[in-house]
Amino acid sequence: MDNKNVSGPEALFQMLQAHHVTAVLTTAIDLGLFAAVHDGAHDAAAIAAKIQCPERTTRVVAEALAVLGLLTKDGERYSLGPIAAEHLVPGKPQYLGGVSSIMGSEHLWRAMTHLKESVKAGGSVLPEHAETPQLPFWEIFAKSTVGMSVPAAMAIQGILAPWLASRSAPTALDVAAGSGTYGFTLVKENPALRATLLDWPNVLVETRQMAGRLGVDSSRVQFIEGNLFEAPFGGPYDVIVMSHILHHFEPTVCQSLLKKAAAALKPDGKLVIHDFLIDGDNPAARMFSITMLGTTKKGQAFASSDYGAWSKAAGLGAFKVYPAAGLPSSIMVAERG
Repeated sequence: MDNKNVSGPEALFQMLQAHHVTAVLTTAIDLGLFAAVHDGAHDAAAIAAKIQCPERTTRVVAEALAVLGLLTKDGERYSLGPIAAEHLVPGKPQYLGGVSSIMGSEHLWRAMTHLKESVKAGGSVLPEHAETPQLPFWEIFAKSTVGMSVPAAMAIQGILAPWLASRSAPTALDVAAGSGTYGFTLVKENPALRATLLDWPNVLVETRQMAGRLGVDSSRVQFIEGNLFEAPFGGPYDVIVMSHILHHFEPTVCQSLLKKAAAALKPDGKLVIHDFLIDGDNPAARMFSITMLGTTKKGQAFASSDYGAWSKAAGLGAFKVYPAAGLPSSIMVAERG
């Protein structure tokens, strides 16, 4: 479905049916359909046997996936399309299927079904929203985001690498760490670096498990249990990373969090922010604000000028924006001193 290639009523119908795309893709991932085709099941009967579903309903799903280009079809034979072959086969380095647990989660479905009420109310009407203490959704988030966070984590490492190499025993804080990808990447790529990861206790259960799966040196990692508003950051640190955090809150809260981070930095430390920016033509950021409208009280995507102003008010100095190659987000670095 590509509504850029159609106009009039057909484009509207495609927009209104967009939830079908999410549903069929998450269903195929959950059932292991892409893995089945990768492993040699190439017709509806063989795929159905692999995923233990009726042949008729399996064929309906396969045909829809072919429409989306995730499967290709030659007669009655299905094969993986390029995107599915690279990103939807479990075990492959660039696997992104886990993200479906977030994008297709009941939490986000529920938020979208109540979007009208959220618009009228000025923010999420869900009884469990982004600021709910120990929200179970964040456990799902921590387990499911590694595939999409690794590129940004490596980009941050690339930006900081020369500077970190010049530091003696550098330290880093990963705020609202989730999977821990950012802090763990810095630990693995910088032999002298020690990292502290902060998140809710229920989320850190997943974070610790991820550390084990990634083979992170546990002697160089410690954890702070609590929320980012009340838990002391400790420090001072050479680097503090705040990835996909500030879009959950209103500007006054964002500024207060940057002030708290600045106070936990060494005099010449760096604050790294990774987030969506509405600068220029970034449709992903503007559409992401809809997710925030449904799931937060006052969150949205902001502009780099907002982050720059908050950084300045927090007492930070030089502020620079870096693109996160291949991602709809950006990396911002503010220096103290």
